[in-house]
Amino acid sequence: MKQHHIAFLVLIFVVIGCNKIPGLSGGGLGGSKGTATGGSDPKADVIEASKKFIALPSFKANMEGVGQTEIKSQVEYLAPDRFHVTYTGGTGAGMELIYIGKDGYMKAGDKWSKMPSTGQSIPNLRDSFTEEGLKTMTDVKYEGDDSVSGKSASVYSYKNVTPAGASPFTAKIWVSNDTGVPMKIHAEYPTNPALKYMDVSYDTESKVIIEPPIK
Repeated sequence: MKQHHIAFLVLIFVVIGCNKIPGLSGGGLGGSKGTATGGSDPKADVIEASKKFIALPSFKANMEGVGQTEIKSQVEYLAPDRFHVTYTGGTGAGMELIYIGKDGYMKAGDKWSKMPSTGQSIPNLRDSFTEEGLKTMTDVKYEGDDSVSGKSASVYSYKNVTPAGASPFTAKIWVSNDTGVPMKIHAEYPTNPALKYMDVSYDTESKVIIEPPIK
């Protein structure tokens, strides 16, 4: 059971940008339209977005997708190594997981329990972002402007492969023109049986607090 949820947690991190997939990471972009180049060099914009995402001290993400089952969850991250995942639908609905460094906690029903330590930490967001992920990103395009919840955004599309298994995927990311922070992502995985598509919406403004649920 524990290994299943750790695997799914890693899958979530792949989707939201924690495993060398810089485009999916989102992040702030400089410039008057929230982009470093105003869309003239979309790959440079995505690279700059990744760098600024790494600097975020925290964020929340709502995720909805379809794979072998429905995927629906809320993820909170607090630098450098704290994660809180709430399964809101699909397999494990109602369950919560908290990881703080090498310590993991699981909530089933109303009860929290500490999971046996594996001696390993969940992959760190900052450590996982390297330039290796940029090498396989192709066909990066600036798609123009759009809006998300009434707020202006710049849209980028690209192709890449997942770090594990090299499964190809295509993605679009909406970046706020006001703040340069990612607003949402849509990714499709045509050959991955575990994940067909995923939609992610970001909240980078709300305060995130993650503490051990039990002592």
